[in-house]
Amino acid sequence: MNLERAFRLSSILLAAVGFIGLVMTGELPMGLVFLGLTALAVSLAYVGGWGPEWLGIPFLRISKLSRRVWNTFMVGAFIAFGVDLFWISGDILPAAIHFLIILMVNKLFYLLERKDFLQLYALSLLELLAAAALTMDLWYAGVFLAYLFTAIWTLLLYHLRNEAHEAALEKKGRQGSSAREHVADPTLTPGPLTARFFWTTNGIAVGVFCLTLVIFFVIPRIGAGFFQKGRVDLIKTSGFSEKVDLGIIGAVKLDPTVVMRVEFPDQKGPLAERIRLYFRGAAYDAYDGRSWANNFARRRVLERTPEGVFKVPSSRRPTDDATPGIRQEILIEALDTAVLFGSSFVDSVKGNFPLTQMDGMGGLYLPYPPLMRFQYSVLSTPDRLLEADRQAPSLAYPAAVRNVFLQLPDVSTRIAELAREVTRESRTPYEMAQAIERHLRQNYQYSLDVGTANPENPVEEFLFARKTGYCEHYATAMVIMLRTVGIPARLVTGFLPGEWNDFGNYYTVRQRDAHAWVEVFYPRSGWITFDPTPSVAGIVSNPFLTKAGKIVDSIRLKWDRYVVQYSFRDQMAAVQGFRERSDKARTQASEFLAPLTRWFGSIRMASAEFVRTHGGVFVGALAVCALGFGLIAVLVMRGKGRGIRRRTDSRTVGQVAAAQLYGRMLRHLESRGIRKAPGATPLEFARQVTREWHAAGRFVEPLTVLYCRVRFGQFLLSPEDAQEADDLLIGLRAIKR
Repeated sequence: MNLERAFRLSSILLAAVGFIGLVMTGELPMGLVFLGLTALAVSLAYVGGWGPEWLGIPFLRISKLSRRVWNTFMVGAFIAFGVDLFWISGDILPAAIHFLIILMVNKLFYLLERKDFLQLYALSLLELLAAAALTMDLWYAGVFLAYLFTAIWTLLLYHLRNEAHEAALEKKGRQGSSAREHVADPTLTPGPLTARFFWTTNGIAVGVFCLTLVIFFVIPRIGAGFFQKGRVDLIKTSGFSEKVDLGIIGAVKLDPTVVMRVEFPDQKGPLAERIRLYFRGAAYDAYDGRSWANNFARRRVLERTPEGVFKVPSSRRPTDDATPGIRQEILIEALDTAVLFGSSFVDSVKGNFPLTQMDGMGGLYLPYPPLMRFQYSVLSTPDRLLEADRQAPSLAYPAAVRNVFLQLPDVSTRIAELAREVTRESRTPYEMAQAIERHLRQNYQYSLDVGTANPENPVEEFLFARKTGYCEHYATAMVIMLRTVGIPARLVTGFLPGEWNDFGNYYTVRQRDAHAWVEVFYPRSGWITFDPTPSVAGIVSNPFLTKAGKIVDSIRLKWDRYVVQYSFRDQMAAVQGFRERSDKARTQASEFLAPLTRWFGSIRMASAEFVRTHGGVFVGALAVCALGFGLIAVLVMRGKGRGIRRRTDSRTVGQVAAAQLYGRMLRHLESRGIRKAPGATPLEFARQVTREWHAAGRFVEPLTVLYCRVRFGQFLLSPEDAQEADDLLIGLRAIKR
């Protein structure tokens, strides 16, 4: 393929890549899609030589003779843009994109001069940026890579074409001819492109891509872009408003739409196999016989720490420092609800949002539903039933709890009789709750096919007639039965963990994982989770397709996490991690090189002293010989005294490493406003740090003791001690003051 044809082909392909990116967003009208594809097909056909004349007229002649027609067409396009902006789309982004397609079509039929190609390149770049504003899906990465490689090819060919044409014009003495004439003159077309040029160009493209990645991860984050899409199709969820009808969650139990992905950074493997895991959303206290309502929907703003963490009050359950918290990283899709989900029960939330609200039932909310997917962190503490509540034969509930969570609608006495019958042999309130949960699990069947009838009392219909239902029927029945025997309870909606992804180590939660369960109140333990819904067999699918889907979903999560959601906080974490690894590598390198440095230094000093004392060429030659024999002797003696020398060297290197570790600690404390006085001993300074910054004392004191033991006590710095010191430094840097 000669240069002229390759250049035109790459230019049209560049426009095609930008246009395809817009088409894949699904935001273009079908008329514009057809118009753009037609223009691209006609242009490619002309470049391929598959018909130089269309409708009996040369293609280039159409462009030359139709300038007035095209100008008139563009005036009409401007008018259409105004109509689209003010009366059709009502938004500048879609109207501008529609106008952009019209400009591209016009330019594809009018590629004559150099400026026409440059304008086409600018239009293709705007199309790529517009596609980025309309989507955050993984496929955009492929479009971007294709555009990057095509753009490099096109710009190189553009430069070579201009250079070749200028050289050809100079050779033929036609410097006065116009640019339009020499563009269309086939006598000026250079020869074919070589394989060397092909591979060189692609090598440049790969280098540019790597440089692009570096720039992306290094440049500071500046927040959402100006053209960020503000209108999205929110995923419709059910069961998280202030009032929900019984049966509303069942409508989404067959919907495979992904609503969120949850990582547990501190856990290995699927956590749901070790603990009962629920992603809590909203809770409800009042049941009128057909629907649930939250009478404590009034929200209050949570306090935010300087680090951006929203603390959730823990009065609903006892604090227990021995119970480890569960940290979650949640990437949630754009839902039509403002609820923030988290594993029961949430202690704190951290995310890129200005405020977080909490209602009287412990539900967490944003001020408004987000318009795009976003990520946030949650720290939760699982519920734990204290032994005092487990063994108590009776419990005294506060009046505020009894007045709210023992409320009952007008229900049949049959429900109360059933509850008393089920709990007849139970000795404690806890055993009563277990008995009701076990009765519902063992004597009823789970089914989404409950018919279209709308009974007057759905709970009674479920318990005594149909005996089949889904999670809402089970949870509602258990709450009503508990309240009839005097045990406070409430209904909670949220999501089950969903599907574990082995490749990405996270849970994929879908609409079909929506669930309802029960929380029972115990005076000392707070709210405890119960789930009366029986287990349901999972959906059987093709293993190969399931594994492939998990791989693709894992890639998509990493795309969202490290590209779409990549933030300034991520940059700082990466820099801090790099600094920690660099310090550790530098310490290890110094420990490795210290014996060699001292050995060569001693030899150099001895040789210099010998030459200075005796002088002369002959003496210098003798010194060289002596040095050679000395090296041999050192190697021989090194085998005999290796144990003694290793202990001595290790002790010296350990002292140097300990001093470096202690110096790094002092520099970090000084950056936090705590400076060591010149006359203060290390132990005195450690006590000073504990007084002024108590949280740092538990890291500074053991590190100081380790330093003194190695530096002044002549103890060896073992690898375990070095690792402990690194861990203490990392912990010290992690706390905030």
